[in-house]
Amino acid sequence: MSDQIRAGGFNILPTVVKNLLIINGLMFLAKIALASKFDLDAIFGLHYFSASDFHPWQIITYMFMHGDFGHLFFNMFALWMFGSAVENVWGPRRFISYYLITGIGAALIHYVIIYFQIQSSLTLMNDFLASPTLDTFSRLSQVSHINTDAIAQNLLALQADPSAVTQFVPQIETFKNSFLNSFNIIGASGSVFGLLLAFGMMFPESEIYVYFLLPLKAKWFVVIYGGLELLYGVFGSADGVAHFAHLGGMLFGFLLIVAWRHHDRNDGWSNSNSRKHRRVKFTSSNDRYDFSGQAMSDEEYNVRKAEREHHLDEILDKISKSGYDSLTQEEKDFLFKYSKR
Repeated sequence: MSDQIRAGGFNILPTVVKNLLIINGLMFLAKIALASKFDLDAIFGLHYFSASDFHPWQIITYMFMHGDFGHLFFNMFALWMFGSAVENVWGPRRFISYYLITGIGAALIHYVIIYFQIQSSLTLMNDFLASPTLDTFSRLSQVSHINTDAIAQNLLALQADPSAVTQFVPQIETFKNSFLNSFNIIGASGSVFGLLLAFGMMFPESEIYVYFLLPLKAKWFVVIYGGLELLYGVFGSADGVAHFAHLGGMLFGFLLIVAWRHHDRNDGWSNSNSRKHRRVKFTSSNDRYDFSGQAMSDEEYNVRKAEREHHLDEILDKISKSGYDSLTQEEKDFLFKYSKR
């Protein structure tokens, strides 16, 4: 693909990007305005799937919530910076599908990682709740955030009356519920990282200015950023950032782009072949005949020829700016048909 993105051929604020910016901004303002009455992060943020505070709508709504202005600003700046170029190439329908799917994918990857991190603790709590004995109670000392000293002290007290261990069941149930509800992610970062990957794949030679100073080609920017997120995730950075969610957005984005490219190639091939058969049956090889088989006047022929050539120039210009993959199916069909003349 071309590494040149000329502003003249692009809408600087395309429809979907513009509306996403507006929705995210309005949600942030609503969060501030209603803070005294509602915790919108708890309502719309995405909780762990087995938590009592989880609701299905959170899979979508979490993408529109942000922790503070800095969180909102940098996500929205990246959405505009990378999303505008991507939407101009793909169009609104494919762009919004990609944005939502990568956001959902980011959340899934994040909670898959969380599942493996907390599964041992959940198993210990479930074992105790299913069979409250001194043995299962003692194992709770291995659960994250449970006071180990308190467990040891209570074990000593329970030696005289083991049956009294059942009095701790409500406490462990409450703790388990709070523990699960403590996992809550918000923000558009998963989708934004998906857009970053898409931009890097579509415009690999374009330069991105890191901190507005250091030029770096998009393909290397994506590789470096993805590598850093992997390192932060693996080595357990305690910054409160869902690094594996970012990687999830990039992973689902990559898989989606590969699937779309494969589909577009196959669809283009099948459509081209079916068109060739239809042309033999329904049209004449002589350009001076219209689809109904009626001969066109010289004036009609010249007008239609000029329209075709103008449309061809637009398509070739689009290819030079954004590559063949940026064409719509109609444009690919037209190009194939024109090449057969």
